[in-house]
Amino acid sequence: MARRTARAGMLTVLALALTGCGADTTGGQDDARTGRPGVPEGAPVALRLDHVGDQDGELTDLAALGPDDLWAAGHDRKNGGSTGRYLLRDTGDGWRRLPLPDALADIPYPPRLDAAGPDALWATGTTTEQGGPPVIAQWRDGRWSTVTPPPEGDLLDLVAFGPDDVTLLQNPHPPDRDDGAGNIVSDTRTQVAHWDGARWTTTLLPFTAAALDGTSGDDLWAVGHRSEGPGIGGDGQEMNQTAAHHYDGTRWTAVDTPLRRFPDPVPPEAGAALDTVVAVAPDEVHAFGRHSFNHGEVEEEPDDEHLRLRWDGKRWRDLPEAEGACGTRTPLLVDGDTGTLYENLWYQAADGRCHKLDRPRLPTGGEVRENARQGLGVAEAAVVPGTDRIVVVGHLAVMQGGNPFSRPVALHATR
Repeated sequence: MARRTARAGMLTVLALALTGCGADTTGGQDDARTGRPGVPEGAPVALRLDHVGDQDGELTDLAALGPDDLWAAGHDRKNGGSTGRYLLRDTGDGWRRLPLPDALADIPYPPRLDAAGPDALWATGTTTEQGGPPVIAQWRDGRWSTVTPPPEGDLLDLVAFGPDDVTLLQNPHPPDRDDGAGNIVSDTRTQVAHWDGARWTTTLLPFTAAALDGTSGDDLWAVGHRSEGPGIGGDGQEMNQTAAHHYDGTRWTAVDTPLRRFPDPVPPEAGAALDTVVAVAPDEVHAFGRHSFNHGEVEEEPDDEHLRLRWDGKRWRDLPEAEGACGTRTPLLVDGDTGTLYENLWYQAADGRCHKLDRPRLPTGGEVRENARQGLGVAEAAVVPGTDRIVVVGHLAVMQGGNPFSRPVALHATR
């Protein structure tokens, strides 16, 4: 099953990576079907345009409920500002624009969308530009309803396995706590809140988490970092180490991850953290992050370390550093047993071969000049259940003198 990659900060306007329109390939042999080097049989080759908006803006999120029930969220732009938030829906006869549900009508940014079953959608927004408590509307049985507000806290991530089995990852409010000795200290821990269809239940995790994913409501992972315990301070001078927490249906437990340390002399303010987790199976979970430091304070600096960890059902281990374009990128989605789609639309098939998907261009003429450069910004990708299609949403930016503009787009690739 394809899983949406857990990512923090989804309720802010997404920073969409602007990519070129070329179709680079790496390695492999010609495939009889595609004629493209490095493209294995069964892997997607190119993206095709399904929808182009008629005014400046972008699509920011996507949820695929079924073959004929796709949803996207987006907003218009004018003079660099967001002027209108809306939904798009495709029920099999093309994308149609819809207003936001009443509960989300006044949110400053487009909502986050999450499929919660074949006929259920969660749309989550915040009431202020600085984040704040989430406001949730649920589409179920053909109508919108408002979900009981969750506990106070900024939303970091969300995973849904059904309309009555949804878990949020949050920065709790207030951010400070009493340490038991009368001292007020900053609380860097993170909380999870679970919705069972009737009420919310909250748990405070031991450390700071940034991303959430799982294979079921009884098999969840939250990853991030910790600033106390083994590998912190001392001769290593590391300020943070990676952290992982697992939920087994009964309780959350901290699980050891490999320690990081730069070679001597350790650079200033060094630390490691995880920011992405992808759960494929109970014994196949991948986490991604970075081991870095405060650059610019010493003459000889080591290279930052891209972290790639794998849970094999017993322990977290470092994955060997992969070569090629797929080696250091963060995944957008795991495409079942077929492969993995990474940032900038690099696709790694199950046999390890990595290639870049072709992407379309807006035709020249009218607003688009002959010498214009075009780039595709990808916000979200999803596998359409029960089909061989991957859907992608984002924007196409047209960069040209005097009249640059951007159009919201929805695209698909066929495996």
